[in-house]
Amino acid sequence: MLMEDSVDRARLRIGRLERLQAAMRAQGVEACLLFNEPNVRYATGASAMPIWSNTTFVRCALVPAEGRTLLFEHPNSMHLFRSIEADVRPMHAWEFYDDTEAHAATFALQTVAALRELGVTPGRLAVDRLGTPGFLALQREGIAIVDAAPVTTVAREIKTLEEVALFELNGAILMEMLAQFERAIAPGVRERDLLAVLADTLLRRGGEHLATSTVCSGPNTNPWRAETTARAVEPGDLVYVDTDAVGIEGYFFCVSRTFLCGDRPPTPAQRDAYRTAHDWLLAMREMIRPGITCGELAAKAPRLPRKYMPQRYEVMIHSIGLEEESPSVAYPDDAQPNGDRVLQENMALVVELYCGEVGGRDGVKLGDQVLVTSGGVKVLVPYPYCDAILR
Repeated sequence: MLMEDSVDRARLRIGRLERLQAAMRAQGVEACLLFNEPNVRYATGASAMPIWSNTTFVRCALVPAEGRTLLFEHPNSMHLFRSIEADVRPMHAWEFYDDTEAHAATFALQTVAALRELGVTPGRLAVDRLGTPGFLALQREGIAIVDAAPVTTVAREIKTLEEVALFELNGAILMEMLAQFERAIAPGVRERDLLAVLADTLLRRGGEHLATSTVCSGPNTNPWRAETTARAVEPGDLVYVDTDAVGIEGYFFCVSRTFLCGDRPPTPAQRDAYRTAHDWLLAMREMIRPGITCGELAAKAPRLPRKYMPQRYEVMIHSIGLEEESPSVAYPDDAQPNGDRVLQENMALVVELYCGEVGGRDGVKLGDQVLVTSGGVKVLVPYPYCDAILR
């Protein structure tokens, strides 16, 4: 049996749709029109050409608060989803045509007809993302568009049992990815070669794709947010990776590690940045438990040394699922977007940070993906930290 076959996909789809429709009813939303690839997948279980479809408007799901979902699929992909619990129909896209307005008008009429068929009076429709031609066409049909995020965010923040099983399944793949990556680090290897090791392991084990290309070495590690280059790694370089891997069934893993290349001892600056990041990460992880609010976490968070604050990572914690999700916990000096949100069991979170001084040569990125449990957290990818720097 393949790894991915160990999870009941039918129960996965049913459980997620139940959560989404319950959130819709709780917020008085009669229907959601979803284009964002992770939202479509959450509602229907269907995914085809995910990178392409997330940058174009060629498939969507129309989800009523009660009843059967309609999946409007790219006509050439419809055969992939005949077995799912949704009514699969051809999507009338407006992109890739010269007469965009006319095709968008057809899409709008298709949507209005589908709403009436579902028993929803066309009027107010919750949408997650929508191109301008489609937006204007729906407006011309009298549709008032509101943001679907308040619904989808609430639905997706607590993971079902099947989602938890997929996190654990994918965690084993990430462990192998990081092991192969660390083994491949040697003087002369290019950053691109190391990125290829990650992708090769992920794809061979049944994962889907890398969302970013964040493998950096030496001076490329500072500042944060550089991307992979053809640079050859040198002895004594720090090499960091942010996996940003989309695994089996689309579940996202944002795990970061930093390694030391070769046998040279780390410099004092490398050792200080790594030790600071390591100790902060473990201390922050230990604070996470059900019942604590995001605001309480921010107030109690360990403080980064001032020299690392100017280039700090965007947030200390963010949720994770089919993509980076809500809630998040900002640094104490920053505005808290979710101060009153309470952490609950079966939330999946990423705790991460970057330590690098402005103008410095090196930077350290560390991050763990965890599941909130009744007793605290379970680390989903317990890959070892770099002993060569810590000792």
